[in-house]
Amino acid sequence: MAERHAGLRERLRAGLRQALRAGRLGPVGRLERLDRDEWQGLAAYRGLVHQAFAQRPFAPQVSADLWDRHAFHSAASTKPFFSPARRELENSSHHYGHDIQLKRHAGLPLIGAPLPYLLEHGLKVSREATFESPRPWTRGYLCMGPLRARWLRERFGLPAHPIGPWIAYARPLLDAEAISQLRAELGPTLLVVLAHSWDRVERRMDLGRCVAEVRGLMETGGYRSVIWLRHWKDPEPLPLPPDWIMACNGHRSNPWFLDAMRTLLELSDGLASNAFGTHLGYGVALGARLHWIEAEAEQDLSALAGAKAEEEAGEWAERQRLSARLRQALASAEPRSQERVRHLLDPYWGFDALQPVPVLRDLLLDRRRSAAA
Repeated sequence: MAERHAGLRERLRAGLRQALRAGRLGPVGRLERLDRDEWQGLAAYRGLVHQAFAQRPFAPQVSADLWDRHAFHSAASTKPFFSPARRELENSSHHYGHDIQLKRHAGLPLIGAPLPYLLEHGLKVSREATFESPRPWTRGYLCMGPLRARWLRERFGLPAHPIGPWIAYARPLLDAEAISQLRAELGPTLLVVLAHSWDRVERRMDLGRCVAEVRGLMETGGYRSVIWLRHWKDPEPLPLPPDWIMACNGHRSNPWFLDAMRTLLELSDGLASNAFGTHLGYGVALGARLHWIEAEAEQDLSALAGAKAEEEAGEWAERQRLSARLRQALASAEPRSQERVRHLLDPYWGFDALQPVPVLRDLLLDRRRSAAA
């Protein structure tokens, strides 16, 4: 009941904002008061990521605290997937700042009328897996790859637009000169991103073996530095070599999360992982060389039940199948092995589906649908 009331409040708030923008409810000062909290939240998080990435020696760890009700609060006690943002009707649209990335790329106000689409904020590799089901206001879906878009259209009968890897719409937090200087200081750098737990899905692995695997990759790949990306729920401190750089992009509600991720990738020459996750396609999109860490992650679904448990088991099985194909491609000594990797990942990430600014702007404003109507 409480969640239904909260959803109603958000829809009423969005409707009020739209009416104010249309001039139907009097002075714009009311709109400014509604938007002030959102702008304040964006600025607060921007300060957080700036501090993390500007400090020297380089130690880019963004706090996982959440900006809510004019202050930062610990995310540890919040319910899974909680987001205090109010920019969009669907909370998941705020995960990793996807709405911000698209609006900025399209030249739209970062705070304004909600988008009419559900934004799929990550990777799904099985037909049955779902992020969010359609709502009455949903005009369609935005996702990364063409295969996912086809599945969504077939399943829900709504438009689904592949727009390519989300990371392509992100911008580094550091300017080109700062990135160049850091790259010179770090030398050839390997970014490590491991499988992680989420919600009620528990994932475990042998951390010591992961460290040993990364040491081996450094030697064989000629890497001088390691950036280890810690998930915000990972324990601190992790038992890593003292000269390795620990990074954290903060909580998923950080609207500049993908900007932080892009910064780390632009500082790195390679990306190593033991998980078939969203980060793989991000690395390929930005030209990083992929490496597989031979330390298998185990998944525990005992906290789930029924259809959700079956869905997640099916998704995991498909990821394991794709992982085996990826490992085979990476193990090949052929000069074109990285091209084979890109071909394997393309249906899921849509590397060639990136949208030019005018096209994305029209899509977000729903102009094509309006014209057809």
